[in-house]
Amino acid sequence: MSLILHLSDLHLGAAAPEQRSYDDKFGLGEEAGETSIDHLTHTLEALGHFLDDRGRRLDAVVVSGDLTKGNHADGYAEFESVLGRLGACRPDDKRVVVIPGNHDVDATKKPGDRDKLARFMDATRRRYSTPLVKGLDYKGNHPHLNPGVRGRPHPVVDLGDAVVVAINSADYCWIEEERTKTDWQALLDDFLPGDDSATAKERRELATKELRRLRTQDIPRVDKTQLKALENRLDESGVRAEEADLDPRLRIATIHHPITPATDEEEVKPFEVITNLAIVRTFLYHRGFHLILHGHKHSAYAAWDWLVPPRDDLGVTPHRTLVLGAPGRFQIGRPVCRLIEICPGDERPVAGAPRLRVLGINGVEASEPLQLDFEAAPVRSLAQPAFTSGASDTPAVIRARSADAAYQQLADLPVDDGVNRAVISVVDDPASTATLPTNYKAPATVPPLEDLVEWWQQRRPEAVRSWSGSEFNHGERLYGDEDAIKRAVLALPSSKAFALLVRPEEAGLSEREFPAFSEVQLQQRRKANDERLLDVVGIYRKQDLDLWWPVNMAELAYIQTRALATANDEKQLSARWRAGRLIAMASLGVHDDVLPQMAGTALDRAVDLRPEWIYRLAYLAAHPGVESEPEWRRALGDIGERPGGGLLVPSVGICRLRDALRTHLEDPVSPGFRKLFRSVEQLAERAQRAETTLRTQSAPSQTMLDDWGAQLKELAGQSQKALRSLARAAGKNGKG
Repeated sequence: MSLILHLSDLHLGAAAPEQRSYDDKFGLGEEAGETSIDHLTHTLEALGHFLDDRGRRLDAVVVSGDLTKGNHADGYAEFESVLGRLGACRPDDKRVVVIPGNHDVDATKKPGDRDKLARFMDATRRRYSTPLVKGLDYKGNHPHLNPGVRGRPHPVVDLGDAVVVAINSADYCWIEEERTKTDWQALLDDFLPGDDSATAKERRELATKELRRLRTQDIPRVDKTQLKALENRLDESGVRAEEADLDPRLRIATIHHPITPATDEEEVKPFEVITNLAIVRTFLYHRGFHLILHGHKHSAYAAWDWLVPPRDDLGVTPHRTLVLGAPGRFQIGRPVCRLIEICPGDERPVAGAPRLRVLGINGVEASEPLQLDFEAAPVRSLAQPAFTSGASDTPAVIRARSADAAYQQLADLPVDDGVNRAVISVVDDPASTATLPTNYKAPATVPPLEDLVEWWQQRRPEAVRSWSGSEFNHGERLYGDEDAIKRAVLALPSSKAFALLVRPEEAGLSEREFPAFSEVQLQQRRKANDERLLDVVGIYRKQDLDLWWPVNMAELAYIQTRALATANDEKQLSARWRAGRLIAMASLGVHDDVLPQMAGTALDRAVDLRPEWIYRLAYLAAHPGVESEPEWRRALGDIGERPGGGLLVPSVGICRLRDALRTHLEDPVSPGFRKLFRSVEQLAERAQRAETTLRTQSAPSQTMLDDWGAQLKELAGQSQKALRSLARAAGKNGKG
């Protein structure tokens, strides 16, 4: 689609010393070598040949000010010949947008004087598209346009897929101060009194000139009336403030002076920035400009900027815009100008989703061909990112280097009840998921993060099979009958490298329990330095952002580690790859209060996570000490509990504990130990009866669950009482 060339700060005219690429100590002049303008014209000629050879043509040229060095006529006279170097690819004259810079004004004229920009107007107005000029196109505070003696302005140029708006910030450049308490002319008249010699006259003239220079200021400013007049022109052109998201055209503003810091060089001088910058930025904000082209700083600059009116209101949504500053110093092998391709390729413009490609062009020598690779330049979306919206019903994107930082942003994300909000969260450093976030909201009763991750990633957890366990965990779905992650690794680098956690027969059944974690996808990614990364994407039908999100991200990191190990074993990755980013994509993000947990009782989970703990419990019973009682309380304390209306019935874990205690019966033990064993044996038998009975019930009544819970609690209490008696007896005998 449209192809735009951006130039600025040509400073045409007789070459100044800083524009020479040679050191002339003998006064040879231009015979000594080439100037920066020579490098520019060589580059433009090469660009013309490059485009012409490929059947392309420029749709517009934007020159953002400073055509000349000092508003000299010889500089303006060169301008047309410079453009002519583009040859057949040059656009029509009215698609050449030219605005004045601070070097294109008459420093002896006041703002509003129709002759302040006379030379610039004479050279550009009737042929090219130019901005509004104070005193020429409007007067005073009246925004209506006058015909003008030098022709009509064309501040708005429609390219079809883009619209270019020219803004004049040079009307107030180089004006002399008027407000002062000192009569400077009287002081000058009294300078060297009584001396009428030629020397004294020359010194008085020099003092007058120097004083005027000190009182003259280079003030960048955009007249408010110009902005009002532009508002009218934009409305006529369909560039309306309220329809920015409905307009498929990319909105471009060009202005000579930057609207944001464009270099790291400090300028200690008056009026270094546009004096009414807030007003200008507010105008750009309300009109929804996507791209700002400027000059003045002579430095290539490209950055995102956020426009927002200066209000005491943090609820105002900023508007993102791309700011491009033109190079302005024309040297071989260094940036000279830019090409901007709107809607790259054969794409059609889409309202609310403008796209472009930016190519920097370095200077070349005479007859040197230009080398440009359009396809290598990344396509940039200028759509407004969803995460900037304060509305709670728009998709949100959160990205941070650490899981801690991402969690904090998610915690502050507005998600209202009853509103479906999709949330995408990206963590660049997978290792940061190994610890809970600093401001994690769950109480201390939540199991350790590593336990949660390990249990949910267990291949065949025993607790899943128990009556009080869950119907699934993630590891059973990923690694149960076949290692789905290994299969996904073998599919790399294809987009088919994914694994499902939801079975086909479960989808769409609201009465069935199945994972909210629905799919995991592996992606290979290469960075510019050829560094190779493996990203992991988790897809969730629903995700709790407060309590479960850290567990989910730690699981993705676990899967990533496993996938990398598998890839190295299977030699699927041709070079050394490392862990890339983690991405969680939730169709519905919520702030919930459901605590992360593992299915089954503590004893059942120990079978999967720490089976040695069960044998330690048996040892602490056979050799009671100070640790015995708290460890057994932790092991039996949740038996018979009713979390969420269910019932925690011990299963394989209590049987393992019974069997571990039995091994100590072969040694000499106290009667108290045998009493403890019988109590645990009774608890295991009662738990098996409860599980058998409950499995026959499709929906056990609350009364039945309460009754079984009370029985199990009583037996668990008897076991703990027997253990306490053992520990106290050991303490009295000095064995603890």
